[in-house]
Amino acid sequence: MLTLYHGDTSVCSQKVRLALTEKQLEWSGEFIDLGKGDQFDPEYMKLNPNAVVPTLIHDGKVIIESSMINEYVDDAFPDVPLRPTDPYSRARMRLWVKQLDDGIHYAINSVTFAIAMRLPVLEQSPEEQKARWQNIPDPARSAKMRELIEQGIDSSLVVDALRRLDKMLADMETALKADDWLAGDTYSLADAGLTPYVNRMNMLGLSTMWERQRPNLTDWYVRVRGRSNFSEAILAHDPPNKIKIMNEAGAAQWPEVERKLQYLGG
Repeated sequence: MLTLYHGDTSVCSQKVRLALTEKQLEWSGEFIDLGKGDQFDPEYMKLNPNAVVPTLIHDGKVIIESSMINEYVDDAFPDVPLRPTDPYSRARMRLWVKQLDDGIHYAINSVTFAIAMRLPVLEQSPEEQKARWQNIPDPARSAKMRELIEQGIDSSLVVDALRRLDKMLADMETALKADDWLAGDTYSLADAGLTPYVNRMNMLGLSTMWERQRPNLTDWYVRVRGRSNFSEAILAHDPPNKIKIMNEAGAAQWPEVERKLQYLGG
């Protein structure tokens, strides 16, 4: 039996739901409301001490970290494989997944909070805001969260985040010149992994970063959105209120984001 503790718009949760759905696996979900701080519940932190989502339980075994979960699922349920068979393509797939963990996730998290998700937090009392970052076990994550909530798009973290995301898009465009998918001629964990990040940028009104000059990436995004796992794993879990916040805040902040991108030469 598979049980997934997950958040609705969490990109890491989406990444795992995409893999589970693509592999046509049955699973039950336990919703973790990140906005309300469910991730800091002591009982949940017994499963995931990092206070993040997702967490997978398989027949009583606990697996954390979305990249590890997806590899575990592909090992445990080899039907509908999501890793290429040849060594080179598999290495390419793993490099994409590694980049998510090495900097892309940090960047999308920074941009998301700076542009949009700080807004509901700012409506909370000062005590509630303080508790939000004080509950984070990692001091670096806590300091980052506080800065983004307080400074928004003026945070120095935002320029670095946009630079990293622009590099991600450029690398994807290059890879997709030769193949329809990021790690070769078949859909893989690389595509499942990157989809939520590109989609989040779209939700934040940043699609201009690829639509103007990256046709291969633009076509790839159309392809992944057309797959059944996209609607089941992402759209079916998107709460309209959060999407509205991201869409409206993204539109409002785009002129300043564009100015920062011009500064970067993007």
